Amino acid sequence: MKRTFFITMLAFLAVGLLAGCNSMKKLQQDVIQTAVMGQVTPAQLESVNGKINFEYTVKFAPKEFGKKMILKITPRMQYGNNVEKLPPVFLQGEKVKGSNYPVVAYKSATTITQKMTMNFREGMQNGVLWADIEAIHGDKAFAMSPVILNQNGVRVWQNYTLRVGDTDYVPVMTETFVEDVPVAQVGVVSGYVLFPLAQSKISETQQHSAVMNKAVEAMKKVLADKGATVTNMLLYASSSPEGAERLNKNLTNNRFKAAKTFFEKDLGLSGLPIVKNAKFVVPQMVTENWDGLYLLLNDSNIKNKAQIISEIKAAPNNNKREAILESYIKRIPELKNDILPWLRRADFFVFYTTPEMVQEEMQMTYFIPQADEKTPTVGTQWNWQLLNDLAAIAIQNKEYKKAQKLLESAIVLKQDAAIQNNLGIVYAKQGNNSKAMEMLNKAQVKKEARYNMGLMLLQQGDYRKAVSYLKDTPGINLGYAQLMAGDNNAALNTFKQLKLTTGTDYYMMAVAAARVKDVNTMAMALQKALQLNPKLKAWAATDVEFQPYANNAMYQQLVK
Repeated sequence: MKRTFFITMLAFLAVGLLAGCNSMKKLQQDVIQTAVMGQVTPAQLESVNGKINFEYTVKFAPKEFGKKMILKITPRMQYGNNVEKLPPVFLQGEKVKGSNYPVVAYKSATTITQKMTMNFREGMQNGVLWADIEAIHGDKAFAMSPVILNQNGVRVWQNYTLRVGDTDYVPVMTETFVEDVPVAQVGVVSGYVLFPLAQSKISETQQHSAVMNKAVEAMKKVLADKGATVTNMLLYASSSPEGAERLNKNLTNNRFKAAKTFFEKDLGLSGLPIVKNAKFVVPQMVTENWDGLYLLLNDSNIKNKAQIISEIKAAPNNNKREAILESYIKRIPELKNDILPWLRRADFFVFYTTPEMVQEEMQMTYFIPQADEKTPTVGTQWNWQLLNDLAAIAIQNKEYKKAQKLLESAIVLKQDAAIQNNLGIVYAKQGNNSKAMEMLNKAQVKKEARYNMGLMLLQQGDYRKAVSYLKDTPGINLGYAQLMAGDNNAALNTFKQLKLTTGTDYYMMAVAAARVKDVNTMAMALQKALQLNPKLKAWAATDVEFQPYANNAMYQQLVK
């Protein structure tokens, strides 16, 4: 008949050292037999988000555990040459004093279950869970041979980590120049010429300037593309407010006519049928460009520029204003040589549309020289719609600094929701989230602004609030926000109503279906996701969202 752990220890205590090696061997054998009865649940250890949680259960038959004994069981995970030790489990007999460990009854069967956890380390997939065992009686301790608790390794499950692609904010165009066309399909080629003082003739130097040469090359690319359609041209003509310019009442109109003829011919537009349409050219003329002067002065290095602007604006009438300007022209060479010449100009903006799918080279043809120069866009400052639309195109081309410059000029002219929305995008793309949200909040009259606000909230992890902003524009981002907010049924319904196109889209649908236990939809969506993007298979095989389906035949077939 097998001797129990308790009887073995009594025998050891009775004979002391006389028991010798035979008692020690028997004690070791019985302790190991007792420990081997321990069971790890689940049998397949799993790491979920970097944590391995399991239960360790030890069962003892009646009279199997000594009344004054303590058993110390220390689990450890061996993986390769590394060892991860867990906190030891202590069990004590019912007559042990001075300790407060779980008690094993002497006369009745006892089951002890301990919840245990450890951090996952790479390599544990092939690890073995052992336990060191030590029997303790008073000041005596006996280390026993370690035992294997589990040798199935660790299956790794990671939390759902897919994210929607780059944040695709929606810029708003005023549709003043190109109506009913998404900004992604609108391009513009721009340029300008400067005129001599009080003249409307375009010099040879200006006709072949670097700006015009670049504009001509850009326009050639547009005209060579059979999918591109030129829609219209905004033509701006301006005169400076100094005496010689001011006295020539027909000067601005003559500059407009000369520029129109030159631009249409130089850019190769003359032969286009649309040029014959009277509405092709949108005219804009400023005969005395005082506001342009203020803008250039403010951007200059003239020391007393604020005083000059203040004095001119405070003048009681035009004659006095003109006299103040003339007095400063005589005293400040920079005003005469570097600022006023920039107000004698003609600018053109040729708008064109392209198909929704355009080549990268085509996207790069649009050219707005003014926004690249130190000199402000004096030729466009009086038309806030144009500034906004040019900024929208710049946003589409990821030129956020250029867009910001245009929009900050536009918003001075008009506190419009379209400008505020686009400024919100520019600030967001440059990391200034507080100013971005301030602008988008002001622009909420625009559905695009509400959608963009939803995208920002989505990025910030405020998913429930994001849903409230995105629900008016159902799309993949709404489904993602609902999914992350835990509204799984709503997310699944959203995904079902959308025309999904990417593996990521279908993967999110599979996650939503898994959460609501719609196994058939989960399998269908996951299969489609892996077909569109085979790289997702590795994710799906370890995604905690699919952990409840680890033994499902359809799931196993998809990820094997």
